[in-house]
Amino acid sequence: MVRFTRTFHTVGQGAFYSEKIEYNDKQVFRMVYDCGSKSIPESLLAKRIKSDLANNVDIDILFISHFDKDHINGIYNLNPKLIIIPFLSKDQIFLLKLYNELYENVYDIKLAETPEELFQEAEVIRVLPDDSNNDDSNTFSEININIDQPHKRKNIKKLKSKSIIQLSTDVNSLWEYIPYNPNWNKYAESFKEKILEEDLDWEKLTNPSSNSRYIKKNLSILKNIYDKLGKKNLHSLIVYSNSTIDNCISIKFFSNKFNLYNKCLYNRFYHSGCIYFGDITFNSEIENSFYKFLSESKRLQKIGLLQVPHHGSIDSKGHKIISSNYLFRKPIICIISVGEFNQYGHPSAYLIQELQRNNGIVLMVTEASSTLIYLEGFI
Repeated sequence: MVRFTRTFHTVGQGAFYSEKIEYNDKQVFRMVYDCGSKSIPESLLAKRIKSDLANNVDIDILFISHFDKDHINGIYNLNPKLIIIPFLSKDQIFLLKLYNELYENVYDIKLAETPEELFQEAEVIRVLPDDSNNDDSNTFSEININIDQPHKRKNIKKLKSKSIIQLSTDVNSLWEYIPYNPNWNKYAESFKEKILEEDLDWEKLTNPSSNSRYIKKNLSILKNIYDKLGKKNLHSLIVYSNSTIDNCISIKFFSNKFNLYNKCLYNRFYHSGCIYFGDITFNSEIENSFYKFLSESKRLQKIGLLQVPHHGSIDSKGHKIISSNYLFRKPIICIISVGEFNQYGHPSAYLIQELQRNNGIVLMVTEASSTLIYLEGFI
């Protein structure tokens, strides 16, 4: 008998999602997708993380969607064995550094560049952008993690998008995670083109010894380029999660008394598949590549739950996550992590309306502990 739980933690304007798989009452596998908050102080966040995880912060897999601090400022309270992040090119990392210079200091650059230095006991794997042609010896398209041999190292540096990370025992397969990194480098190339159109010197911008003065000198031009492109949230790592056992087709859903639809959700059953979107901007590339792949492999129809990207922002196009032609028209639970008194106008009323119009059951998880949501299933 295998028992699994999936929890949407109460961090408000941020993200913290976890899964626990218990096998034969002796093996426990833990996954965390993002861990951070802008709504609560970091000291309180640390206490909440430890409390929610029952003081067991040893995490088998930590997925980091992107490097915005409201998604990662809690991860330093965790002890991950394996960290999976999106691969970023030098130009992409420079754009994060530049954004920190132009606006508030929102990105954790060291985590983006050298997570190995911050988590010296963990393995780090970078997921390449979709359509990447990197085929060197350190690039893989599948990982098998045997939870009966938890300390065996993977020795993998890079993964292709849509690779299958399979959890198994010595006997059979139990679970799988499939990461997808949209090709955000197109945005980096567009930004570079705009820089050149404005007659700015790319070498001066990217030279650490002189770029600070050059950036300050051209501050208004650079901000105008950022604002025109308006696509800061394109580099989140998306992750599909589900059981690989065919008879695991449903889970029991537990909510709380403050969430709308609670009475109709309690004691009902939903498909066990979930997709975590981070802060991504949903677009046709994701639909026609990742959704198509999941549909053709008959995984998409097993989705019962979706994390709505970017706290329900209208700019995320998150209402389109269930209007795709690849999805069957069935009720899908849509979770929005959002600060109760956030200053950004999240979530969008139009986005909620569109999700509901397409058979979405919308639930909010805020910083209030009463809004915690978890799901439980047995295989």
